[in-house]
Amino acid sequence: MNPAMPEASLTALMHLLAEQALLAMGVPHPMMKEVPPANPAVARFYVDLVGVLKEKTEGSRTAAETAQLEEILYQLRMRAMDLKPAAETPTVPK
Repeated sequence: MNPAMPEASLTALMHLLAEQALLAMGVPHPMMKEVPPANPAVARFYVDLVGVLKEKTEGSRTAAETAQLEEILYQLRMRAMDLKPAAETPTVPK
């Protein structure tokens, strides 16, 4: 395995999804020069994906993975609450 690449694991997947959620929230990444614009809909999608990961791996995680996943999900949900709602799409009258 390449020493620069982390091992594929549940923890790596959790962090990858969390990183994408944070980028979509407009949180600057240390490797990026510019702060990306926030995209609340995409951010919430990634937070929901972390929730799905939690649900689908129930009973097969270690205690450490469970604690880490719950903390990541909690932190992401708290940040997502501060996001302004995405622009409403116009509804078509019936």
